[in-house]
Amino acid sequence: MKNKKQKKSGFTLVELMVVAIIVAILAAVAIPLMTGNTKRAMATEADAGIGTIASAMRMYKAENGSYPSAISAITNTVSAADLDGQFFDGANYSIADEVITCAGNATSGKGDGEGKANGLTTSFDVGEGTWSRNY
Repeated sequence: MKNKKQKKSGFTLVELMVVAIIVAILAAVAIPLMTGNTKRAMATEADAGIGTIASAMRMYKAENGSYPSAISAITNTVSAADLDGQFFDGANYSIADEVITCAGNATSGKGDGEGKANGLTTSFDVGEGTWSRNY
């Protein structure tokens, strides 16, 4: 009887190493891109809160003739609970000289988002309509 060679199936070590290198390269490229998207998402939450405050400021000016100097002046329209989000709390927003600022800190946000916006600052000048972002 003749011995027939059996075919061995599977991958060689070289093939497995090539796949591992390709996966490592893709991860090295993708991770920084996703980190940037997360910061933009945080900034978008801040922008939404600032937009809410800006609308209330415009209503205040229509009724009183000038913009309010503090958020406390518009609490009948916007409460701190209206501004609470995953990355920012109502306490992160402030008004000074027609400029609304949202600044993240180590305790801002809630749940998994708490403290992740630390150092992120977004401002909107209501009078001029200009944005300033630092993230």
